[in-house]
Amino acid sequence: MRAAAPSAVLLAAIMAMPVGADDFRVRTEAGLTSSSADATSLEADLGYRDTRALTATARVMWDKFEGSFRFEVHTQLKAAHGSQIALASDLKLTEGPPRTLLDLSGDWSHDPDQTVVGVIDRASVAYTRESLVLKAGRQAITWGSGLFFHPSDIVAPFSPDAIDTSYKPGVDMLYAQYLFDNGADVQTIAVPRAETYGGAVDMDQSTLAIRGSATLGSFDGALFYARDRGDNVTGLNLSGPLGGASWNAEYVHWRLADGATHPSWLFNITNFGTLGDWSVSYFAEYFRNGFGVDAAVPLDALPADLAKRMSNGQVFFGGQDFLAPGGQLQVTADLSISPRAIISLNDGSKLATVGVNYALGDNTDLAFDFFSPFGADGSEFGGRETSDGSGVFAGPSRSATLRLVHFF
Repeated sequence: MRAAAPSAVLLAAIMAMPVGADDFRVRTEAGLTSSSADATSLEADLGYRDTRALTATARVMWDKFEGSFRFEVHTQLKAAHGSQIALASDLKLTEGPPRTLLDLSGDWSHDPDQTVVGVIDRASVAYTRESLVLKAGRQAITWGSGLFFHPSDIVAPFSPDAIDTSYKPGVDMLYAQYLFDNGADVQTIAVPRAETYGGAVDMDQSTLAIRGSATLGSFDGALFYARDRGDNVTGLNLSGPLGGASWNAEYVHWRLADGATHPSWLFNITNFGTLGDWSVSYFAEYFRNGFGVDAAVPLDALPADLAKRMSNGQVFFGGQDFLAPGGQLQVTADLSISPRAIISLNDGSKLATVGVNYALGDNTDLAFDFFSPFGADGSEFGGRETSDGSGVFAGPSRSATLRLVHFF
């Protein structure tokens, strides 16, 4: 698709939709991000210690029901300008195999400090009966119940520090679900991939998975098994009440093609209450990364199995043990404040965040997010050294983002 005129791809998709204003929704967003990195950071070494980016995004969403069929298409156009565009290009490492089968994106413009990119992020057809759902095309799926970390969500999970989680990236897949009368269900997915865009489907790059879930008394449980990019993964999810709170637990066991095993697990708890006149939710999550290594291991010496998971977008931090507390304070009906932190239990470094959301109207939100890492060079969030003795460290930067979001 990239070799063809990208504008023609999106235009054809939109023109193929039946005309009807009631079937369309549009989400627009304008944002400004400012980041500042330490003098020993990789960003500073590349000449980008302080960076800015101005972004504008429009997502056009169309869906239509025709009897038992549902058709869905989302197209997204994103423009960005600023020094962060050049930094992202300079930081880009050699790409591995694509995460989805088809390349439905295209660049309208890509200068050193600006880019305009269009993508078809959803394009699917679903067939639904009383107990059966079949769906084919570009779509999103979420498994597991992690609040920050998502070990059970092996297909395009969000990063633990993601700002905007409104829409997961779409992936080309086949999906089937069977619903039982007692509320239990079985889901299966097939996510075909190739070594390169346009290549033949390669089973060692693809994902096949099955997941069953059921309610057992006051507990909810799920089991899944997957063949993911040549490796095997098995998972168990459990959740239930704890007094007035609720808890979730996940255990995910990876067995790689070379016979190595990497178990990961998490446990989280969520509760609600009041603080004066404010409604409050608060939560905490522990995560054990079975692929993790000590922060003293340089970036270019990470084990191949960890590097593969990070390249696939399944693991985002290289460490082992994390604690992530957070909460949301509903100050007024329109104003909420969400403080959060991710703490490395191995070296004590932290990534602290605070988000403020203000509803300007029924369809308009103003959101502010601030991130700040705390930790010495050579720690998880202070920065992992790029290579032994380089004195250059790769880690998160202090950043602030202001976004205006509008739906119509």
